Amino acid sequence: MNRINYHEYNKDNRNAKVWRTSEGFEVDLIENNKLIECRQMFDHSESYAENCAENWVEGMFDVIKEGSFYGYNQKTDNYFEGDA
Repeated sequence: MNRINYHEYNKDNRNAKVWRTSEGFEVDLIENNKLIECRQMFDHSESYAENCAENWVEGMFDVIKEGSFYGYNQKTDNYFEGDA
């Protein structure tokens, strides 16, 4: 798949690159020169991808790799491990 670099955003130790692919837009989120995540935004517009990139470099959000989508990262009393 070919990727064409459309835009780049930089601030302090954060960078973001907006790419156009045959499927749509992707945004590389980079921190301290290390790729943290590539977000695929195939169903969204160029401006949506640009907003994501700008919000990343402005520190509006962080990428959390641990835990679930809802932020649960530990077992609770409601946790069911399943049949042993």
